[in-house]
Amino acid sequence: MPKATTQSKVLDRVDLQGGKRNNAYVFRNGQRGGRWSLYFHNPETKTRHRFVLKHSNGRFPDPTPAGLDEALELAQERYIELRTKSDRGEAVNVLTIGEMVDRFIAREKRRISGTPHEGITDGRFRLIRNQTRHFLDFCTRKGGCGSTKQVHLFRRSYLETYQQWRQETTNAMDKAGRVLPRPTTLNGEFSTIRRMFREVALAQGFITRDQLPDIPNAKVPKDQSFRRSAFSAEEWVQLEKTTRLYWTEGLTRFSKDRQALGFHKITRGPNKGSDSTRPITRNSLYGVNKGKGTRKSNRAQEQQDHRLMLYLAMRISMESGIRIGSLRKMRWSHISDNKTLSKEDQKIWCLIEVPPENTKTGRWYELSAPVVRHLERLRQITRPKKQSDLLFTNQKTGAPLSARIWGDGLKEMLVESGLATWSEDDSNNCRKIDVATGKTLTWYSFRHTWITFALERGVPIATVCNNCDTSIQYVQEHYFHYDAKRATGALSTGRKRSPKAALSTDWMRDPYVKDEA
Repeated sequence: MPKATTQSKVLDRVDLQGGKRNNAYVFRNGQRGGRWSLYFHNPETKTRHRFVLKHSNGRFPDPTPAGLDEALELAQERYIELRTKSDRGEAVNVLTIGEMVDRFIAREKRRISGTPHEGITDGRFRLIRNQTRHFLDFCTRKGGCGSTKQVHLFRRSYLETYQQWRQETTNAMDKAGRVLPRPTTLNGEFSTIRRMFREVALAQGFITRDQLPDIPNAKVPKDQSFRRSAFSAEEWVQLEKTTRLYWTEGLTRFSKDRQALGFHKITRGPNKGSDSTRPITRNSLYGVNKGKGTRKSNRAQEQQDHRLMLYLAMRISMESGIRIGSLRKMRWSHISDNKTLSKEDQKIWCLIEVPPENTKTGRWYELSAPVVRHLERLRQITRPKKQSDLLFTNQKTGAPLSARIWGDGLKEMLVESGLATWSEDDSNNCRKIDVATGKTLTWYSFRHTWITFALERGVPIATVCNNCDTSIQYVQEHYFHYDAKRATGALSTGRKRSPKAALSTDWMRDPYVKDEA
């Protein structure tokens, strides 16, 4: 008769042939629906293993005492295999590269959550899945180790050629002539690979710390070519003016063939027949500008409202330095008056609260910005019903503005301003532009421009960093462009302005110590 225990996990225990000296027995696992399992103790490595018994076709023995004979037959075959491995000094419990990737992906998928900072988003999961796919492709390439390679046999220096392989298989460059993928992309993939080995292979006991592979780092050049793109002062003025005068009014200065319409002719005076400074425009929104006394269609009015909202979003971002992700999640309840200012200044400046769930750093912070006028105009357009409403919502559905509206709107503004042109492969389903200067201009560029302009105005770097929730080191590496020609004024602090005083050492003298001539 099978032996029964009072433990809920081990039921109907039966030692294999040879008794306890074989260090193996079969039992029904009460925590796995009564399935028959094999317990094996490896005395050489002093490790214990448990395996669920099943046939090669995936069928399990009857999970009742009636399935004992079938379970003993499967257990004997598995025991001989395990005993042979143990005698040879091989690992009893092994994990392959492919299995490690599958376990890691399954684990990350369970972390997907819609609650901010309590898991990962769908987009983050897709990125991780693509990163693991690149790693698997590297392992399964011709001459690679293969997905069936056991993790404890994975050569520690195997990833030394990963960066070269990725660049050769991608075989592309960005608009600035830099090899793709960029070092930041590769470092993200290396980080995911490191996590896989640590959180699956190491944490589950398939390898030791000494067997962890060496994960390289792709070096990121610190020259200005890798810094974020910003608008120059001239580009910003041009973009703001054309967006306000034409794009938000449903007008464009370009024909349907994407050619400039030119300027109206002067009809009077000595310059009659010459080009004036008044550009020729046409309607770019159907039903917006039909003439006096005509009624706009609801769809056209909603589209124009969205354009005005995006223009105001551009102004708010440009004058606050807030991240675009935080701006899109901003609610009216996050805005408050700065009571420390005068009544006149409160008509210009306000405080904006950025809660942890609205920023990528997960830190609460508050910023000050001269955007009261833009917010009042935005309130007139959206007519929020309660303080918890988002600032930027679709005027037809009430939902947050889609990523497509944000992306296509910026591209249209850049084209209207002349800073970019439509690409040859542009279509209504996928808008693509070519920036004239080769810059990569996105909504994030307004934040970078605000930081750059603030530093050039002489705002202390610590104030800039605290107002936009970033570190001094990050600003120095990604934003701050030191210009020695413009630094003379700041470096002369404490000196007299005359050339004679600038060359003297009077400013170095200690007033409490009498210097001898």
